[in-house]
Amino acid sequence: MYGYTICDSCKSKLGLFRDETIKRYGKNLGKEVERRLDLLERDYKKKRIKLLYIKERLKRIR
Repeated sequence: MYGYTICDSCKSKLGLFRDETIKRYGKNLGKEVERRLDLLERDYKKKRIKLLYIKERLKRIR
């Protein structure tokens, strides 16, 4: 699922929206999803860089 392996029991725990729910929210949901994905991507990059930096520094310090 989107590049991730997810078992059936885990998939049911994700709480994915049904088509009816998505239709109810309409176009605004699409904009909100894009905004959240963008924020998530930026946050992921920042945290990854920070952790990689720490990892590199630990190698040098030891």
